[in-house]
Amino acid sequence: MKSVTIAEFKRDLPSLLVAVARGESVLLQKGRGRENVAILSRYKEAPGKARRIGLLSKRGKPVFKNWDMSEDDFLNSR
Repeated sequence: MKSVTIAEFKRDLPSLLVAVARGESVLLQKGRGRENVAILSRYKEAPGKARRIGLLSKRGKPVFKNWDMSEDDFLNSR
């Protein structure tokens, strides 16, 4: 892993992006103490297959009951 300061990062951004595209990682550091700030690495597509829509559509139907409630019952339910 290559480490660079912010000033070097700004100056050498095109060449650093080429290195990242090849698979190399770049550690970005700031200040005289070279505090680690970020890691720039190659983007990888998430492996996965397409999700099926409606997977559970034939597993069952929701049942809605008649939930009639008077206003007095509602206010007194608390």
